[in-house]
Amino acid sequence: MTGSREGFTLIEVVGALIIFSVGVLMVIRLTGTLSVQMERAALRSEVSVAGQVKLDSLDVLPFDSLTPGSTADTLAFRGRTYVCTITVQDVTAVLRQVDVALIAADSLGPGFAGTVYAARAW
Repeated sequence: MTGSREGFTLIEVVGALIIFSVGVLMVIRLTGTLSVQMERAALRSEVSVAGQVKLDSLDVLPFDSLTPGSTADTLAFRGRTYVCTITVQDVTAVLRQVDVALIAADSLGPGFAGTVYAARAW
């Protein structure tokens, strides 16, 4: 008997639904992973910008206003606490090194470290 079959069988419909469901689950999982990665990237960016701003503000200070020693304060980015440490030390009689470090208080997450130098006018 030769006849035309129109439509789908139940097996074909179930197979298509399974394939579709697996695809949707993969997209949902990928979306969650991308969301976490975007959050980490945003935090890393904010920490880097804050550290660079701190370095830039210290870079324009005159040599005599930078006294050797270390200071620390806390900053918050996206609900996470960071310790910002600024260390000034004499390299020579006319050159001072200024180090800035931003480290997560829980030691997890991105950090920042940078150095600028200040020289006494000749």
